Amino acid sequence: MRWSPLLAALPVLAAACTRTAPADEGIALSPQAAKGKALFSTHCATCHAPAARVVGPPLSEIAGLYATDPEGIVRWAVEPGRKRTDVPPMPSFRGMRASDLADVAQYIIEAGTAAGKQKP
Repeated sequence: MRWSPLLAALPVLAAACTRTAPADEGIALSPQAAKGKALFSTHCATCHAPAARVVGPPLSEIAGLYATDPEGIVRWAVEPGRKRTDVPPMPSFRGMRASDLADVAQYIIEAGTAAGKQKP
């Protein structure tokens, strides 16, 4: 089955209408994660929610996979593979600076860990 652009946009539109509180609400972020938060909001938040799957996996899932390997998030962002065939593939963020991607990775780990601890 081929993806139509409208069909691919539906989960994103639905998530935008039902967006929950930020995953980092009420927690103190490290300086690195605080820098990554703004970049995440601009480049990633449309597809990744704190604790629910939108287009991509939630931050809580990503943080669980990469809690001790933030560089793994950076590698994935630069050369994303395809783990799920039911959603469009993640675009490459090869054009972003490595230091910016490291900041985003730290934000994902800190905010995702917080989101995973919140009760549904």
